[in-house]
Amino acid sequence: MTAPQHIGRPPALPWPDPTGSLYLHVHRPAPGTAVVEAAGEIDLATAPHLAEVVEARLRSTVGLVIVDLRRTTFLAVAGLRILHRLQLRAAAEGADFYVDPGECPTVRRLLSLLPLGCERPGSAEGLTETALPRPGVRHPSQG
Repeated sequence: MTAPQHIGRPPALPWPDPTGSLYLHVHRPAPGTAVVEAAGEIDLATAPHLAEVVEARLRSTVGLVIVDLRRTTFLAVAGLRILHRLQLRAAAEGADFYVDPGECPTVRRLLSLLPLGCERPGSAEGLTETALPRPGVRHPSQG
């Protein structure tokens, strides 16, 4: 017996990432704008999941994509490479692409050493509406 073949769209993305260390939430605060909130770690294991989610937005009708890293606790070079690739993809699609680095020291440090040029501190401020859980933190609704 062979594995089932997916025709058309790929299967739905798991929530959270299969590694359990990255939570993503996408919302559209205004027409033509998509904000992708990331909470947790963006590393070699989780960066492809972020890429899939953002690329789906870039293939849609949005003209502005903001990657919100304000709740990101770690950004590895693999994550930075994905963000750079997404920046190039956005330019090819004619979309604006910004990264809100937030205040995490490891994220800020990496972006200061290897800047992308699309960092816009505060660009997601006021556009996000859902608080994401931090990986490993239990919430009252979880008992």
